[in-house]
Amino acid sequence: MAEIPESVLALADELRFPLIELALSPSLGELLQESLNFILEKHNDELRYALRMHRDFSALIMKGGGHDAIIQALSGLVGGEGMLVDQRGRVIGGSAGRSGAAGTARLQEQIQAAAAGMRSCGGKVAEFCLLPGGDGERCEVIMHAIELPYHSAYLVLVNAGLAESPLPRLAIEQAANVIGFELVKQQALKERFRRYKDEFFEELIAGTFNSRQEILSLGKRYGLRDAAGYMCAAGKLDDPGRNGAEGGNAPYQRRDHLYELLKTKLDVHELPALLFNSKEMFVIVLQRGWDAGAGELPLVPCLIQFQEELEREEGLSFSFGIGNQAEQATGLPNAYKEAVSALHTGYQSRQTRFIQYYRTKEVFELLKMVPDVALTDFYQETFQAILETDDRERQDLMDTARVFLETQGQIGETAKRLFVHRNTVAYRLAKFEQLTRCNLRDPDDSLRLRLAFLAEKLL
Repeated sequence: MAEIPESVLALADELRFPLIELALSPSLGELLQESLNFILEKHNDELRYALRMHRDFSALIMKGGGHDAIIQALSGLVGGEGMLVDQRGRVIGGSAGRSGAAGTARLQEQIQAAAAGMRSCGGKVAEFCLLPGGDGERCEVIMHAIELPYHSAYLVLVNAGLAESPLPRLAIEQAANVIGFELVKQQALKERFRRYKDEFFEELIAGTFNSRQEILSLGKRYGLRDAAGYMCAAGKLDDPGRNGAEGGNAPYQRRDHLYELLKTKLDVHELPALLFNSKEMFVIVLQRGWDAGAGELPLVPCLIQFQEELEREEGLSFSFGIGNQAEQATGLPNAYKEAVSALHTGYQSRQTRFIQYYRTKEVFELLKMVPDVALTDFYQETFQAILETDDRERQDLMDTARVFLETQGQIGETAKRLFVHRNTVAYRLAKFEQLTRCNLRDPDDSLRLRLAFLAEKLL
């Protein structure tokens, strides 16, 4: 039909019905085809842009630039400042945080909160605006999650010029993808090296190697060197099963997190120390001689600071046992056993967040020379009346007396370790003295009781 008939137009006017006249050329099909081509071409342009960004960012990695080079290139494309943060919101790469709005403490707190929120809800992208405050200017932030096997990282852009075009967001997404591949590769290499190092030290503390030369030759790759002396410290979480209900990779994430925290603390204190894992244990090998008359072991302030920060920031309690000094590398297996023994001694005293030295080696060795029959007679004679009481009362009396002796006769500290009232401690001690006919504050009686408690561990 070339034109609309007059009768149709008149009827449409009468009914007040709108009519739309379509041109015969181009046809409706041609218009639809052109519209689809325009939409597809736009998506093709975005796809080509994304591929080009991925290729350019990958080329930076191939040239050895690392993720810092990618973040710098991305900042040049979209503007603003960029940085890479870990799962706890701490900066691990990029130029942001050194100056400008990205360096404010308030922004760092918001990034940490946003990272926690993205982990809890599984979000990939988060955007927020930080209004002007006392320590910084107004800034707009976009965070892109980078999923890794055991943890997450986040690519953060501050005051980026995103405008209305989708291209800047595509560039951010491709930068996050390439950085993710690089972080996975670095993590795999680091984990493989740690596994080899842990296996070497597991064999070392098991006494597999026979000579000092063999130990130093194989251990050179992992930082073990010929030193004037060596000391071992073994540590672990006081309650590793507290988060035992966590599934998946949570235990490995926590182990790796604690490893990195402890390693960082050792590096900050510039200690010539090696760190490795033995099951749930974290073992430190300090590589230098230590003069007992020169004061406190230089490792101790580092361990105390680590314990305090872990308790304050994450609510976790961590304890250490420290063995005696080994003069040569061949003495490391024994130094490790002493450190573990010291750790167990601290736990037997019901302590938490402690640093326990190995001090009872000579006493134990002397007691081991005594025949078992004589030790049994001595033990039973000392605690004869207490052994005749019921199990619960006997355990309470023995534990209270043991901790009282370990705390050098301090009732307050004894009550604190046993989680009981001072009056309860005083009552138990009085009954203990009545049954054993020993005065806990008498030097001879307290020595006899200490030896009896040590003998108990050998029976």
